[in-house]
Amino acid sequence: MLSVALVLAGAALVTAGTVTAGDGDIEVLEMSAESRFPDGIRFTITVRSTDEIDDIRVIFRKVGGPRGSAYRVFEFEPGTLITADAFLKGAGNNYIPPGTKIEYSFEIRDKGGGVHRTPDQEFIYDDIRFEWQTVSDGLITVYYSEADGEDMAQTVLEAAQGALERMAPTLGIEPIEPLRIVTYSNYTNMESAIPFRSQAVRDQLRTEGIAFTDERVLLVHSRDASVKGTVAHEFIHLLVAEATGRANAVVPSWLNEGLAESGNEFAGEDYAAALRYGAETGQLNPLWYQRTFVGTPEQIIIAYGQGESVVNYLISEYGASSIARLLKTIRVTLDIDEALQEVYGFDQHGLDAEWREAIGLEPLPTPESPEAKSQPDPATENPPTPTAKPTKIPTAVFSPAPEDTPPPNTAGSGQDRKASGGCNAPIGGADQGAVTDPALPLLLGGLLAMLVYRRSRPGSP
Repeated sequence: MLSVALVLAGAALVTAGTVTAGDGDIEVLEMSAESRFPDGIRFTITVRSTDEIDDIRVIFRKVGGPRGSAYRVFEFEPGTLITADAFLKGAGNNYIPPGTKIEYSFEIRDKGGGVHRTPDQEFIYDDIRFEWQTVSDGLITVYYSEADGEDMAQTVLEAAQGALERMAPTLGIEPIEPLRIVTYSNYTNMESAIPFRSQAVRDQLRTEGIAFTDERVLLVHSRDASVKGTVAHEFIHLLVAEATGRANAVVPSWLNEGLAESGNEFAGEDYAAALRYGAETGQLNPLWYQRTFVGTPEQIIIAYGQGESVVNYLISEYGASSIARLLKTIRVTLDIDEALQEVYGFDQHGLDAEWREAIGLEPLPTPESPEAKSQPDPATENPPTPTAKPTKIPTAVFSPAPEDTPPPNTAGSGQDRKASGGCNAPIGGADQGAVTDPALPLLLGGLLAMLVYRRSRPGSP
């Protein structure tokens, strides 16, 4: 493992030669990509030709992501010597996380019919507020600043590498594209690097980690006490996306989050308490209602415990190799019920019934029964806010419930908390201020929730 500096000042400068095309000579004198984080990337080119140049565009793609390439057209007055730039937005709806690797090239055309395409170049879109160094192990690279130091970066790297070694065989993958983790030792600095959140959300919740599956990038607050659990949990989300490809969007939350926590080496028994509480209070929703976790923070915490338990059941009863077959089948069917039926011989209802019997509960009525049809679908009754980018899905950490099973409660200091690998925590305690939003009474009652971000991305930058 070797520590190296990133590209100086977040820019890549390249020179290119001449290509003769048709009856014109096009010569690229200089070209560059420069990070203007958090606003985006500026592409600049200087080019000349014997004929007037009338079209320049930059063609780019995110390296390792599932989506194709896109382009931006330069605006300039035609001429034989041109210096021009184009800007790729990286904020708002076009948010690009720091650490994203971009592959780009330029295409130049002149009025004489000359066409020139430059060789592909790679560029890391970095947070230019800091000078970054790296530690690497295989495909995983951790970016860290001087404030973190190499020891902390090594801790993050080992947590991610451990998650990869444990979960790659279970998920049936052998990653070949790099995965990157950007660490922030200061929470304020990290908060300004993540996607926009409303003031109400920022006042109550702090992001500890966030995974961007299209970009194969994880951002993490490295000074949080549960950083190893956060890294492992979020890194597994990147691996699930690798296993499912374009089908990742149809993987239900109970499976995705269940896998992330089932494979989390640093998870405790926290979710077992949530599961027990949900079972004893009748709050375990059917799996077919959990394509997305919605509801109150308490209900969503229970859903995490349920998802972890269901995944553990599938592994214990049918073997870890069945998970790889399931994810591979989802890539083909794009439907969880069809995939379950092909791999296990039952759909979500059958799995839900088997799992409930295994933990000592009565199976639910079939979805076609009058009793089931009279129950509303929580995902329909409480849909996620369609404009939220990303959709916010809470997970939680809390201490095991006592025998009388009151609601899960984790009031206490950060040192008291057990890490289950989520990525956000509510702001509270003497050093962080109080939760003040009256719309979240469960948080006022001491419920400790964490948020995991799942992104809904546009088709291209």
